[in-house]
Amino acid sequence: MRTLFFHLFLAATLHAQTPALEQLIEVRFGTLPIILTVPHGGTLKPGNILARRYGVTGMDANTAPLSEMIIEELESRYGGKPHAIFARLHRSMLDPNRDLKEAAQGEPTAEAAWHRFHDGAKKACDAVMKKHGYGLLLDIHGHRHIDQRVELGYLIKGEQLKASDAELNANATLIASTSIRDLDKRSPQSFAELVRGPQSLGGLLEFRGFRCLPSPTKSYPGVLAGYFSGVYDIAAHGSRDGGTVSAIQVECPWYNVRETSECQRRFARALADSLGVYFEAHF
Repeated sequence: MRTLFFHLFLAATLHAQTPALEQLIEVRFGTLPIILTVPHGGTLKPGNILARRYGVTGMDANTAPLSEMIIEELESRYGGKPHAIFARLHRSMLDPNRDLKEAAQGEPTAEAAWHRFHDGAKKACDAVMKKHGYGLLLDIHGHRHIDQRVELGYLIKGEQLKASDAELNANATLIASTSIRDLDKRSPQSFAELVRGPQSLGGLLEFRGFRCLPSPTKSYPGVLAGYFSGVYDIAAHGSRDGGTVSAIQVECPWYNVRETSECQRRFARALADSLGVYFEAHF
């Protein structure tokens, strides 16, 4: 009898330590043709979920509050909210920006959370396509590279960005492999302009005071400089493999963007303003 009570108590305790799946992955549906995914800003570390054994496990600090501010600024300008998917589970236990095997490493709760994250993103993309016909997904991250620029990833490697504009525009295979494949077809501007011209997202953010890569002033990363070109999320939910929602990985530096709430608010305003021009120019 005592053993039975012990096991019941243990089961109840473990259950109490595990937040509901809805708390581990928060999915919000909006009305704008914009989707935010925030895979690495979570802080929850339930005691009965095993930690990941390999891969990057550090969180992207302040990306969750920054994303909340982006949502607020978009709503204040355009009268609606973007769709948003937040991973609240810490990256040491789940990395949604990887395939399932590396992301959860066999942990059942983490696997369920991974599915909820990507099911939510897919449903948001479907809702955007049904209502608007097209849209844009921004995967919000943080980096600490020496060159403190906003890095914008389109599934184009840094070495590939060294090509001239003419070479980029002529490389149909490269264009078809990017997360903005559909957007390139819609935009009246060339592919190179879409990626690093004055009305690229990098160009529009630089005009508002935030140095970016790629952009008109920095078309490719320097020697030994870090650059994140995008991984699983924008490959899975961008337009590379079909659909009309394109995707960009937005890597935010610490200084001047994530460092303080004032920095976060300035960047959120600049991004919201930039997106209005971006949609007019390219969609």
